[in-house]
Amino acid sequence: MEGTKRCLESFCRTGLTLAHARVGVRGAVIGLQALSLTHTRGFVGPPGRGTGRVCPIPKRNLCHDKAESSSNCPALEPDLSSFELLVRLTDPCRYDRFARPEHDGDPLPINTRMFVYYLGSVEAHTLRFSAHIMLRYRWTDPRLAFSETSPALTKVIGETMIRDRIWVPHVYLVNEHESRVMGAGKEDVIVTIKPSGTVLFSTRIKVTMLCIMDLQKFPFDQQSCPMVFESWMYNTTEMQLHWEKDNPVILDPGLRLTEYSLSSHWANESEATYQYTPDMTVDEMGLDKFGGNYSRLNVQFLLKREVGHYIMDYYVPSILLVVVSWVSFWLDPNAVPGRTTLGTSTMLTFITLTRNSGSPLPKVSYIKATEIWFMVCTAFIFGSLVEFAFVNTIWRRKNNVELKKVNTKYVLKSTLTPTLHRKQTMMERCRSCPDMVEEGRKPSDGNLFSQTNTLSVGSLESMRDPFSSTYTLNSTLAAGSVPGLSSDCHDIVVPIPAQCAAGKAGKGSKGYKANNMAQCEQGLSAPGHAAHGFTTMTPQEIAQWIDRRSRVVFPLSFVVFNVLYWGFVWI
Repeated sequence: MEGTKRCLESFCRTGLTLAHARVGVRGAVIGLQALSLTHTRGFVGPPGRGTGRVCPIPKRNLCHDKAESSSNCPALEPDLSSFELLVRLTDPCRYDRFARPEHDGDPLPINTRMFVYYLGSVEAHTLRFSAHIMLRYRWTDPRLAFSETSPALTKVIGETMIRDRIWVPHVYLVNEHESRVMGAGKEDVIVTIKPSGTVLFSTRIKVTMLCIMDLQKFPFDQQSCPMVFESWMYNTTEMQLHWEKDNPVILDPGLRLTEYSLSSHWANESEATYQYTPDMTVDEMGLDKFGGNYSRLNVQFLLKREVGHYIMDYYVPSILLVVVSWVSFWLDPNAVPGRTTLGTSTMLTFITLTRNSGSPLPKVSYIKATEIWFMVCTAFIFGSLVEFAFVNTIWRRKNNVELKKVNTKYVLKSTLTPTLHRKQTMMERCRSCPDMVEEGRKPSDGNLFSQTNTLSVGSLESMRDPFSSTYTLNSTLAAGSVPGLSSDCHDIVVPIPAQCAAGKAGKGSKGYKANNMAQCEQGLSAPGHAAHGFTTMTPQEIAQWIDRRSRVVFPLSFVVFNVLYWGFVWI
């Protein structure tokens, strides 16, 4: 009962409500009985223990009037408990929780330290990331110093109750999307007051912040995501935020991320400047956030994306699809169903694969590394389809092609423009043997001239063309001239050998015609061999020749592209 009596005496002295006195269950009942005696002016101790000590109960409210002089404030006695001391220190008669602590006329420094429990949920499509952190602010409030009044106490510690009774700085996250103070049942807040008046305010929060990402090298990108703290109410002339000198940002040793790895982090301090609006008057300047300089604390987290998932699920399958599309180069050019099915299936599969890998990304205005890869791989797969259509078209041609040289230049030239190429070849041959036609029309001697005259009977149209390099035996004339030939015969084309141009240097001499005709006779006597370096290839040979070159050109080009691409993304 002595403890109960002492608590009630303290209750009478401080004028607090009964709920603030730490009284036992039995003492609370006794106190309620005493308060129920409204006709008495004091409380008498419990019966059987003497007359007791009378504690006068004031007629007015138990809460002190704010206008009461400081002489009537509760005394700060040395033997007070930490709770009682805090209650008296923060009594409204001596403490204003809405007033910023003084710091010799200078801005109040707020020292900050942060502990990071968790970093994760980096969402590229929403440009956000989340974190679980603990913040600790440290400042000095001279009004809460108790080293002289209660030297036995080393600290006063509490939770939300102390936070609600003292001044606390208002600091907010600039790039915050959503935040809340964590806690199961009640908020995780700890307030510690030291004898010198130093206040330590710690809280644990969960935040979701905005992070503007650069996705040009996705998925080989590195993102720098900031966390920016700023003073809300007080500008730099009243309060300044500072990082603690030693270990301002501490990471949990067991911190792990799923898609990213934390490469590094750093912290710095800065100031945010808000320009005055044109319609703001002089009296309004500095009264809100629309004007002035405010202290800031910045933390940068450098996050590097883990590429193992993308290599195994996107790059390796896409490379295999491109390689599979080259299998058509080893198939017969006339295998239309097989080569068509192979090309279209690889194209559709690759497009589906790309859509699945790029779906979680935001729509940006620049080209990403994955899009470059997609366009080039699509070009290779589509190129194999185009190559098949090209060689299949050549395969189905009827006429042979005469080439000056069997190389890429002349093969492509003859296949892309076959009519123009044949006309140019004929003109070259006609120019190389200009006298053969003239001598052929006026035979003099030699078997070659008689054979030429005989063939020219059915090639009158060709003989009229000075640029023609072939003799054509018309089917109608041939049918009437040669017994046994039917009327449905086709025209017979006999090419003029080009070696006859070799005697051009001796033009004008008597031996020129004989030498020229002898060379032409030598050329005609070896059918199947091209004259003067010309080679005759069938359409099927040309198609197979293009397929053989494609087997080398396509893989080699893809290897060169990979060297350039991987060098770009890793640099």
